[in-house]
Amino acid sequence: MRFFLALLMGVVLWGCSVEVPKDEFVAYFDKKCKTEIERSGIHFFALAMTPDYEMAKWGASLDSGMRVVVGATPRTDLSFENTFIISSRDTVDAIVSRKMQTFEIGSADMFVLGFAKRMDGAMLLLKDVSHGIGSVEMKLMDCRNFRLKEK
Repeated sequence: MRFFLALLMGVVLWGCSVEVPKDEFVAYFDKKCKTEIERSGIHFFALAMTPDYEMAKWGASLDSGMRVVVGATPRTDLSFENTFIISSRDTVDAIVSRKMQTFEIGSADMFVLGFAKRMDGAMLLLKDVSHGIGSVEMKLMDCRNFRLKEK
């Protein structure tokens, strides 16, 4: 019985949200929710934005879809054929893919990907990345439990 109660308390505490003040939220979220992987000497990272992240960063949640920021260093000329998010339930392709221009030496290629459907904790697939890298898969973190602290 004690084991069951301890297990139940652990599950309840694990599922709790963490509230972070607005001025600390973006940095905290970036640190805790960024997925990173290396392929062919290129360091890739991905960050699936939540409505709270968008509210902290831009003052408004953009819409009901899902946006993912993808970066790659040290390249400044990468491209990929297509992008998908994949879960056990569904596969959704990106409806918008925008490369953010950077003009600094050593800066990352940055892409913002928009998906019509939100699938937290899904796999991100960058299909046929240029320069012979091939496809890159990254598990997106499900960070819905990080909440923007209300005043």
